[in-house]
Amino acid sequence: MSAPRARPGKGEEGVALITVLLVVTVLTAIVGRVSLSNQVWMRQVEGGAAQAQVGQAARAVEYWVAGILARDDNELDGHNDIWARPLPAVPVGWGEVAGEMEDMQGRFNLRNLVTGEGTANAPAVERFRRLLRALELPPGIADAATDWADADNQPTGGWGAEDGFYAGRQPAYLVANRPFGEATELRLVRRVDAEAWDKLKAHVVALPEPTGVNLNTATAPVLAAYIKQWGPPRVAMRQAEKWVERTNKEPFADKGAFASAALGAQDGSAPPKLTVTTQYFMAKTRFRFGEVNYGLATLYHRNGGEVSIVRHRREIR
Repeated sequence: MSAPRARPGKGEEGVALITVLLVVTVLTAIVGRVSLSNQVWMRQVEGGAAQAQVGQAARAVEYWVAGILARDDNELDGHNDIWARPLPAVPVGWGEVAGEMEDMQGRFNLRNLVTGEGTANAPAVERFRRLLRALELPPGIADAATDWADADNQPTGGWGAEDGFYAGRQPAYLVANRPFGEATELRLVRRVDAEAWDKLKAHVVALPEPTGVNLNTATAPVLAAYIKQWGPPRVAMRQAEKWVERTNKEPFADKGAFASAALGAQDGSAPPKLTVTTQYFMAKTRFRFGEVNYGLATLYHRNGGEVSIVRHRREIR
């Protein structure tokens, strides 16, 4: 008959219980760590696949948009053209794509403010002043914007600003002394605060070269800025809004017809720098694949039947 086993004392039972609890805690932590790692890995794989899908879709859309612009009638551009129709959300693979295109020559081109020699372009500066007044902004911003883009270091007018002014800001910076590369540079210009930029951003653009304004797609403030015959900018806005409403539905085939209808010009002579055709367009595309939301803004240049991409800006949303 075997001897009876000795029963563990209370102290030994306590140590055993603590050991079991420690083992369970460690195992739980390990399992949790493995589970979390798997989830992170899966998200990384899904995110990588989504990014790859977005990249492929973005390239395809850019080529598709270029094809639309190349096939469009170059003799007349207006809001009833095929490029002006928004693209509703459509399924692409396991995601979706949506977007719209804008005629960028319906805006005031900041590149017009200076000549090729880097000096102020007086007629363009005056049009910018009229635009500022139409938007109920200080017209002196035009002087500061001209100083930002011109090649000299002499302040223009009472609101002009060169290096000396910006060196006193925190943080300090210098003027560009070159034409605007992006419209957002205006945020660096004297007196263009957040409120002023909110009013301006839908009506200005910085294109690679000087351009005219398409009267069929111009915003009302821009049209009012270009047509002095309608009177002071705020008075001209009433006329501009009326004609913008009309051109949105029925664009003019030539600027002479517009001058006769809107200005009563018997000889059909229109104000300078107005046109009915466009060379620069901006396509804004939105992609969604899984949890990846992605925006792409692409600037196109069209010259006859040739279309090229000038630049694009990508935004992860």
